[in-house]
Amino acid sequence: METLQELVDQRRGYKYLKSDGTSPYKGFVYDLKNKKQIKTNLDGNVNADCGEGWNLATLQWILNDTNIMDKIIVEFSIPKKAQIIVPINSNGKFRTDIIKLKKVHAVGKLFPKIKEITDKLKTYKPINPITAEEMPPKTKIKKIMAQVRAQVRAQVGAQVGAQVWAQVRDQVRATSYWAIKVVLGLPIKHWFFDFLKLGIMIVFVKGKVKVFGKKGIYLGEYNQSDL
Repeated sequence: METLQELVDQRRGYKYLKSDGTSPYKGFVYDLKNKKQIKTNLDGNVNADCGEGWNLATLQWILNDTNIMDKIIVEFSIPKKAQIIVPINSNGKFRTDIIKLKKVHAVGKLFPKIKEITDKLKTYKPINPITAEEMPPKTKIKKIMAQVRAQVRAQVGAQVGAQVWAQVRDQVRATSYWAIKVVLGLPIKHWFFDFLKLGIMIVFVKGKVKVFGKKGIYLGEYNQSDL
C-alpha cells in the first residue's frame, strides 16, 4: 500500500463510501459515473486535521478507520492545478480542492486476503463455542454483597472487635467478590478464595495473620514475618 507521501507525489488518494456512493461522515452523495473534475473550497490551515475540502486518505488509514467489507473504495486523481494540504499531525489523511474520479475498487480485489477470511467465516461452524449468560440485575448483585458483608461483620466482629474493623475491610470486600464469583461462575482463582471454600477466613491485622474458622471461631494467629 502506498504511503501518504507517495500518494501526494503521485497526486492520488482514496475515499471509502457506502455502497450507494454516500459518504459515512457528512452524507454527501458522490456521482460514481461522473469523471469530470469537481471543485470545492479548501481549508489551507495545516494545523486542522479535518478541514473543508475533498478529504482523501491512504488505504492503510481506511483500513484502520472502518469495516471495509460493507464499503466501496473510490480512487481519485488530483489535477496539477489543485492545491494539496497535508495536516501536520496527519496519520494518512489529506485534502485538496479539486478531484477527478479515477476508479471504483472492489474491496475483494484490493484486499484478497481479507475477502478470503470473510468467505471462510460465512461457512465456519465453531467447535465447543463459548457461551455467555446474561448478567443478573445490579440490584441482585448489590443484595448479595450486602448479605455477605452483614454475615462477615457478625462473624469476624465478635472476635477482632470494632477497633480493628477498618483493617479487615479488604477481606470483607474480597469475600463479597468471592460471592459474586460463585453466583456468576467466574473463572477467577486466588488463594483467599480457596481458604473461604474451606470455611477459613484469613485476616491481616497490624503485622499479624489471624485465622478464623466456621462461625467465626478463632483458630490462632501468626506473625507475618514468620510466614
